[in-house]
Formats: sequence, C-alpha cells, structure tokens
Amino acid sequence: MRKDQISLQLYTVREHTANDMPGTLRRLAEIGYTAVEAAGFGGLASQELRRVMDDLGLRASGAHVPLDAWESDPASVIADMHAIGSAHVVVPIAPPERRGDADEISRLAEAFNRWGELCRAEGITFSYHNHDFEFAPLGETTMWDVLVRETDPDLVHLELDLYWIEYGGSDPETVLRDVGDRVSLVHLKDMSPDDTRSDLPIGEGVMPWRDLLKTADERGVEWFIAEQDNPRDAMEDSRTSLRTLEELADG
Repeated sequence: MRKDQISLQLYTVREHTANDMPGTLRRLAEIGYTAVEAAGFGGLASQELRRVMDDLGLRASGAHVPLDAWESDPASVIADMHAIGSAHVVVPIAPPERRGDADEISRLAEAFNRWGELCRAEGITFSYHNHDFEFAPLGETTMWDVLVRETDPDLVHLELDLYWIEYGGSDPETVLRDVGDRVSLVHLKDMSPDDTRSDLPIGEGVMPWRDLLKTADERGVEWFIAEQDNPRDAMEDSRTSLRTLEELADG
C-alpha cells in the first residue's frame, strides 16, 4: 500500500458533509487526505463537487450510489461519475427486500451484471460493498456465494469491507485470497476487542492490519479506504486512521 492509495469514505463524516460539504472537504485535506469516496454529494451538483475537490487537491477514489438510483436512472449515475472524476462506483448495500432468498439474490445479480456492463462501456468499474449479512446462512448457501457465483467477474467487482467480513464470522484474509482478482477497493475500520459491533479508528482495535494489507496489495487492490460507521469524533477518528495507514504504508 502506498500513501497515495489511501482514501476516506465520507459516510464517516456524514454529519459534517450534510451541513457543509466544501468546509468538510477542506478540513480533511488539511488533515492530510488526498482522496475521498463519496456517499452523496452534500447538496452539491456533481460538477460543483468536482470544482471543490480540484481546488483542494482531492481525488475521488469512488462513490457509493444506492440501489434505487441505479433502478431509476443509471445513465445519470454514470454521468455523475464522469463529472466527479471517479473511475469506481459502488452499490453500498442490498435492502432487505432484495435479499430474502436465493432467487431474489439471483435477480439482483442479473441487475448488477447489466449495470456493470453499462459502466464498463464508460470506463468505470462497478462494485458491490458487503456487510455481515451476506455471510449468514441462506438455506444451503449464503448471499455472498450466490452473488460471487452469478455475477460476471469482468463486469461486477467487490468492495470488501474487511471489518464486516470478520463480524459476519468469515476470515477477511481468506475472502481476499478467494476473490482478490475482483477487488479494486477495500474498506478499513478496526474492531473493538470487547464489543465487535463498535468500530474503531484503524490501529485502535484487533484487526491484523499488516497481514491484511499485504494480502490486499498482493491481490492488486487500488484503494485502501478508511471508514467508520459510528465514530466517536468523526474528524479526530479520521485523523487517527490516516496516521496509522501512513505508518503502515511506510512499513
């Protein structure tokens, strides 16, 4: 992992971006981030967001775009990715009604393949971001197994959230090795030793980062994206995660 591959998922600082996207991006740039992954545009048009990011020297490592936006207007989603300069776009979660059984998940995989083909034609990589539920039993299989099997690896990549894989009872390093050639992006947050539901800044928990980052590097991951769902202090936690990743990059 190189320092210029480090990014921050803006969901971490969502309370700040909701009130002041340009100011939040400025603070992140001052902390030292050079790339961010969008989770909404904070009320800005995509072209406005790009201008702000360019002024601050920030790149878009990717963007999370919910399923309903894909179902209603995929062309607009792709146009927004071009506008913000993002080569990656990610479906962040499958809602409960789209993951009830294997047949429903197969239909979701078909939709992912369609959108992935649209993206590939535009020079954009389409990915799906996991949580823990993909690894839970689903009859004799899991949602993860169905998605991996029934999506085209040339069209649908995987943004692995290593914390959620661990929380879901699977081994993140094994998953990385199994599907690594489909992984361009990884999400990084740390796991508390006493309450695994409470995510922590990178370096303050029990995740084996050196081993995980080495495996991700070996599999050709492009972006290493810090994130927290429940930060204590979003800006300070983001700073802590960046400093730890910079130290790991040096090592």
